[in-house]
Order: sequence, then C-alpha cells, then structure tokens
Amino acid sequence: MLRQYFKQIIQLWKSNPLFSVISVLATAFTIAFVMILCMVYAFRTADTPPEANRSRTLYSDRGYSYLTKDRSNANSGMSKSVANAIFGNLQNAETVSYIQWKGEGMGFVSTAPSNREKKMVSPVDDHFFKIFSYEFLAGQPFTAGQVATESKVAIVTDRIARQYFGSVENAMGKDITVGMSNNCRIVGVVKAVSSLYNKAYSDVWTVADNASLDWGPQYSEGLRGMCGVVLTAKKGSSMKALRKEIDQNIESLNAGKREYTFEQRMLSHAESSFYNKKTTNPIRIFVVLVLILLIVPAINMSGLLSAQMKKRIPEIAIRKAYGASNSEVTSQLLFENLMLTVIGGIVGLLLAVTAVLLFKNILLADLTTVNANTSFHLPSKLFFDPVIFVLAFLFCFVINLLSAIVPVWSASRTTIMQAIKGE
Repeated sequence: MLRQYFKQIIQLWKSNPLFSVISVLATAFTIAFVMILCMVYAFRTADTPPEANRSRTLYSDRGYSYLTKDRSNANSGMSKSVANAIFGNLQNAETVSYIQWKGEGMGFVSTAPSNREKKMVSPVDDHFFKIFSYEFLAGQPFTAGQVATESKVAIVTDRIARQYFGSVENAMGKDITVGMSNNCRIVGVVKAVSSLYNKAYSDVWTVADNASLDWGPQYSEGLRGMCGVVLTAKKGSSMKALRKEIDQNIESLNAGKREYTFEQRMLSHAESSFYNKKTTNPIRIFVVLVLILLIVPAINMSGLLSAQMKKRIPEIAIRKAYGASNSEVTSQLLFENLMLTVIGGIVGLLLAVTAVLLFKNILLADLTTVNANTSFHLPSKLFFDPVIFVLAFLFCFVINLLSAIVPVWSASRTTIMQAIKGE
C-alpha cells in the first residue's frame, strides 16, 4: 500500500510541480526561521565558554540614588562600599566579582606613543576569571594579593600580545601602557574571544582600583561610584532565592540611610542580552514569534490546499468509481501532505544551518558588538538542537495536518454525481 502511495505521490508532484514546490518551501522557510530564531536565542543564553555560567549569572545595573523626600538629586552609579554591603555576604551566591563600569569600554593601549591605539579595556578583580572561563596561553589570572594591593598588572589577549610584542611568550613580563601613562606588567595572556560574547569580550584586563570604584564618597551618603557586580548563584540554589536575598540587603541598606534611597536592579544573562535590558521575559517574546512564524504560513497553506483539492475533484471521483472508500482517499491525501511536510522540514533544517554558518556574525551581533566581522568559532551544539527541531517539526506537522483536514475531508466526501456536475 505504501509503495503504491509513493508512486502516486511522485506522479502527482510531477503533474502539480508549482503546488508541490510552494508546499515544500512554505514548510521549509517556516522551519528555517524557527530554527534560526532558536539558534540565536541559544547562542545568547546557553552556557558556552567563555560565558560558561550564563544560566546562573546575574549582572547589576549601574544603580540609582536620590533624595528620599522628593526624588531630587538623582544620580546613577554604585560605590564599592555599597556593593560590599549588598553583595558581600550572600548565602546563595557562589562567586561575586566587583568590576568597574567602563563607559564605552575603550581606552588607549600602547608600548610607545607611535603605536597607541584604542582597545577594549576592562578593570576587574580576581573573581572575574572564576565566572568567565578564558583559555590562558601563558601566565594566570589576577591573584587576591594583586587585587588587594591594586598592583599595576594586566592580562592581554594573544592578538594584543602578537601585535605589540610579536608572540605570546615575548609579551609575558613586559610593560604595556593603558591610558596615557599607566604602565602595567603583563602577567597573563588569554586566547582572544569573539566580541559577540559581549560580557566576556575585552582586549586588556587591569585591576580595578578602589578610588574609581568608590568615586565621590562625599556625595549622596557614599552611594555613588563606578562599581558594577557580576555574580553566580550556588549550584542547587535558585535564582529567585538569590534575588530575594539581594532585595533584602538593599532594604537594610536604605533603612540605615538618613536622606538618600538607593535602587538596584539585577538582570539575568537573558534579560541583559535582549530588549535594551528591560525586564521583559525574552522566552515569552520568542514563543510569540515562533507561534506567529508557524501559524501564519499554516493559514495560507489551508487556503492553498482548498484550491488544490477542488482541482482534484475529478481524480477523486474516478478513484471512488473504481471502489476507493472515503477513508482510503482521506489517508492518501493526508499522506501526501505528510511527505511534503517531511521534505520541507529537512530542507528547512539545511537552510537554517547554512544561514547561520554563512551569516553568523550578522545574525548573532547586537548593538554592543564591536568587530562583528571578525571570524569566530561557533560551538557545534548550537547548530542543531534535535529537541527543538523535533518540536518545531511536530508543531509544523500538526498545524499543516489541521489546515489540511477540512479541505481533505470535504474532497473525500464528494460524490461521483457532484464531480460530474462540477459541484
């Protein structure tokens, strides 16, 4: 029976190539768009080195303080002392890193006035390298002692090492100027990462100094500064519990202030990567987009199938004249739709993988990305998630099936007399 079905399907596809191509492409593009959307979301949220702890990482915003009585004298920024009060003793946190807000992130780097160039410079502490997993080609991360004494040391990428010193080995122990006159000794060289990993990306890392983190202690009861916080939750602890603990510490901090109130928002990696850092749940937005991508083509396909079934009324009548039952006609027509969906799903998967391979820098970049055209390695696990593909395919199949049921059911119940009359 199946062999006969396949023969009939091939013959019908040959006689109706336009309909067959449209049906396959409709499913293919639907699957491709859904897969690309899921690939982009996975790239932005999956635990992938160097951002290997995304699923349990929280980022502070800049913080916000104001006079409690009338919300005047409002200023952004958080001091290191305030950060310590809020994040210094969290029971649900595994690692807390204090970093300096970089503004645009660019700073002059050089070994001589003649080779000064703007590079991405990140002032961080030693815990930063416990949250982000860089591949060290030489040296090691900052030590607690170097951070405590605010040592003039730096970690650079292999690209910087080769640009200024010729090789990774030659860079170790050498001085590099960060800013106009801040000479730092290179104590580590890491493999450069793509700027698409915008939380981990940098060219140079230096030790964040307390004077910058605690800028302006005389203002706003010591609330203002340039300190940012990145922290990971303990394995087994919930992000909800960690957020609650942070909120309680902020309430305690404000209870001890005479005139000012401090506000701080914590963002997950997904929240900080989408929609201009608003707290809109990106998963809900993606679900809505996926449903639109799946349902709209299905509605169009339903109309196309209805028109196609009307054209096939004479063929169906002839088959019924030779003894075919309504169920046999229905099963064949639905089987044809299934095969078109299967072929469309395979083509769609190939299109999605090809698009991501060829245009990954464009698809995965965002407004904070620099050097977006730089080639980088995309982990293979992000190319194809079998669970997502199967779910998208099944959803597409169910939608296609539902859109086909009415026209197929109507066509299969057309009598021979109705076909002769053209009804």
